Order: sequence, then structure tokens, then C-alpha cells
Amino acid sequence: MDTRDSRLSERDRAEIERSAEEARKTVLKEVDRSQIDRYLNPPRDTPFALEYAFYLLGDVRGKTVLDFGCGTGENAVPLVKRGARVIGMDISPDLIALARKRLSDANLEARIEVGSAYDTGLPDESVDVIFCIALIHHLDIARVVKEMLRVLARDGVVILQEPVRFSRTYSFLRSLLPAHEDISQFEHPLTREELGALTEGFEVREPRYFRLPFVPLVSRVVPAVGSAAWRFDHWILRNFRPVQRYATVVTMKLQK
Repeated sequence: MDTRDSRLSERDRAEIERSAEEARKTVLKEVDRSQIDRYLNPPRDTPFALEYAFYLLGDVRGKTVLDFGCGTGENAVPLVKRGARVIGMDISPDLIALARKRLSDANLEARIEVGSAYDTGLPDESVDVIFCIALIHHLDIARVVKEMLRVLARDGVVILQEPVRFSRTYSFLRSLLPAHEDISQFEHPLTREELGALTEGFEVREPRYFRLPFVPLVSRVVPAVGSAAWRFDHWILRNFRPVQRYATVVTMKLQK
């Protein structure tokens, strides 16, 4: 989509521009089998948020899965490998070009196209699963939920993962730090109220929280112990549930 298109909102234009910069910095590497295999049959108690999202998928063989906000297509590859009929959609032409190349390089087929999360152009009730990873916090929640409910088949599900920030204390402390250069002015972690608005109209199933604030810090400072930090994070959140208010990622299944 061209940012000069008068039908685009200021929010959409900002996201396309941000995505263009992301695409410019992205270098597609040779497919790493281990980074695909980990998402093909992950365990329920995995300490990693994205692995848990793939666990929640269940059996998607022969099902139509919309990779909503597919970006460069990283998640589309294991989705295809798991036997799904994949539709990858993103508002950014630059990211879609990379996604198509990624699938082509992996000798995999999927329908990858530029499209708006508010108006996908897909038929009513045509999608069995919406796989939605870190997308909604960029968008107008009410508009995107309306479109998801429209395209989702009866008894369809949304696999959702989003950044969250429920603690006002942590939110204040985090606001004192400079924002990442590739973050647009419109995106922000979801508040508890925004997450409630997002899940309204769905039955929430198997929610889990991940990534206490120490995890990205440790992973950045001492990358070698990054996996250990995620495992310790999992242990804390499992054994001390009140600490969940400080988690920064939520993953869940939403049943229509």
C-alpha cells in the first residue's frame, strides 16, 4: 500500500513507514531447521511465549489459517509445515515482499498478500484459525476485532500473543527509558482494559503470561544465558501468580 493513499489513516501510514525501515534492516538468512522444528510440536509447559502460541494451535492440517500481520513470514513457514492452508497478510508491501521470498526459498506455498487488518477482503466465516502475534497493539482494537469476528468461521479460534503492561509502577519506570527507534507513535503494550476490549465476544482459553522485565535485560546483557532466563521466568510465574501483573507478554486462545 502506498502511504500517499488518501484512504489510509495516519496510524496506517506510520505503520507502513515503520515497517519499511524494518524491512530495510532485515536480512533473510538460510533456513535454520532447528528454528522451524521447535514450533512443529512444542510442549504445553514450554517457557517460551511463541512456542506456547504454536502449542495452542493444535492440529491445523487442512485448515485455513490467517497469519494476521505476517511480517516477513517467519511464522508462516512452520504453519505451512504443520499442514495448514496459510494466508499471510500484512499492510506493508516491503515486509510482504520479504515474506514471499522466505516462502519461496523454503520451497513452500502460501497465499501472501498486502492487506488491511480492518478490511481483509476475505469472505465471511472463511478462516478456521487466526494466528495473531504482536499485531493488535499497533491497531484500533474495535475495528480489528470486528473484522476478525467477520472472517472467522463458526467455532473458529484466534491464537493471540500481545505485549501487555498492567503495572502502573512499571509502566511509569519504563516510560523514563528511551523508546526503540523502530516503534511508531501509535503502538503501545496493551493495558488490562484494552486486553479486555480485545477479548470481548470471545471465550478466553488457556491464557498464560510470560517475560518479566528481567528477561529482556538479561538476554541483552548476557545472551548466552537468555534461555535460562526464560526458564527462570516460567518458574516464577508458575509458582508466584501475583507476579503475573508484572509480566510483559500474554498468549492465549480465543474461541468464537
